Amino acid sequence: TIVFVMSYVHADLWKGLILFLIVIVGFILYRDHQQFSGFFILLLILALWMIFSSIGKRYLVLDMNMGMYKFYISGHLHFQGPLYNIYIRLKAQKNGYGELLYKLILNGENIEHQDLTGIRFSEAPEVLTRLGKRMASKLNLNYFDHLDKSDKHIIRHKPPIWLQDDTAISQCEFRSMCN
Repeated sequence: TIVFVMSYVHADLWKGLILFLIVIVGFILYRDHQQFSGFFILLLILALWMIFSSIGKRYLVLDMNMGMYKFYISGHLHFQGPLYNIYIRLKAQKNGYGELLYKLILNGENIEHQDLTGIRFSEAPEVLTRLGKRMASKLNLNYFDHLDKSDKHIIRHKPPIWLQDDTAISQCEFRSMCN
């Protein structure tokens, strides 16, 4: 069996811990100023929510033989679906000067999107396109360019076509029926 497993901790865990430390330092520095207590209590609640909602390791399991992926949070199955619902995409974002910056993401139905190239954006879309296509090829996933309509998309998996009697057929079977 060909299986790929990616494990990670949600980024909000670190943000929540930093916010929690800021709140503790704020409580210590401003303990005599009661007018700030509501603000610190609100930040404490936010920090605890960020920590507890993101605690626990996440696992994304891609099973190539079954054509399925599974997403686990803290060892509990959160979602499972077919491989055509998960993809690698080149994401573009404009900076303050109007220039496009790029990064690769892994995203899909009911999973948390993951930055595959770190948190920094790159100015070299050609390099990231090659890297994204190669990763998608090795993981047997769909690849999408940053543009919605592009000849750089690589579609390896397509959803089945549902007929009126609720039976599913593949795209190839549908094409042969129409010819």
